Parts: sequence; structure tokens; C-alpha cells
Amino acid sequence: MTIIQISSPDVPEPSHRLFSNCLRVGDSVFLSGQHAGTDDGGLLGDGSMASQTRETFRKIEALLNAAGSCMADVVKLTFYVTDLSLRKEASLVRREFFTDPMPCSTLVGVSGLAAPNLLVEIDAVAVLGASRREGERK
Repeated sequence: MTIIQISSPDVPEPSHRLFSNCLRVGDSVFLSGQHAGTDDGGLLGDGSMASQTRETFRKIEALLNAAGSCMADVVKLTFYVTDLSLRKEASLVRREFFTDPMPCSTLVGVSGLAAPNLLVEIDAVAVLGASRREGERK
């Protein structure tokens, strides 16, 4: 199998090129942690946990689409949050992007992320075609 780097014009690659945002290996798609931060230190959305989670999922969706996948193919999420009391807001936004069966998920409380204004970072693993039902073609 070959490792293919996936990029999207909607999600800039890290400027220092120490890691990739998204790699596809066979039918598996691996996404590095995404967040609502911008390259200039700003934030997408209004800065709330709900807004940051929503903007983060939009980046994940753009990368998955570039890989030939979709949100319904996501099988695993890992949330890193700086304030565990806000986790319910992030959970409610998850329902905007996923339906049953929900992806497996891990929530980790952290003391900080890449920038002080970030509340949440999410990484994901998807399997192309996982959203298809048996016998169904995409």
C-alpha cells in the first residue's frame, strides 16, 4: 500500500511541514488534530466551544471530501478539550455532523492546545465506504 498525502484548499497545511493534516493508506484515512484556529492566530466562528467544534468538524469534512470520503465514514474521533465543563456543547455539535451509528470517541482533558484561545482539537480516522450498507454502492 502507498501513503498518499491529502490536502484541501479549505485547510492549510502546517507551515513548518513537520506533519501532514491528512493521509490515506488504502481505504483508511487518518487526520491530524484539527481546530478552529487560523494561520494568523485568529479563530473561525465566535470563539465558543460550540462554534469551535463546528468549525473544526468543517475542516475535518473538507479533508475527508478531498480524500474521497465523507463524515459518515468516520469510525473514530478523539477530542482534546481545555475545559471539561464545556464538553456538552461539543457533544451537541457532534449530532450536527454524525448520525447513528456514532463513531467511537475518546475525550481527553488537556491544560492547553497550540494557541491559548483554542478550546478543542479533534482528530479522526475514517474508512472509505464504511457508510455503505451491505450490497449498496456509492
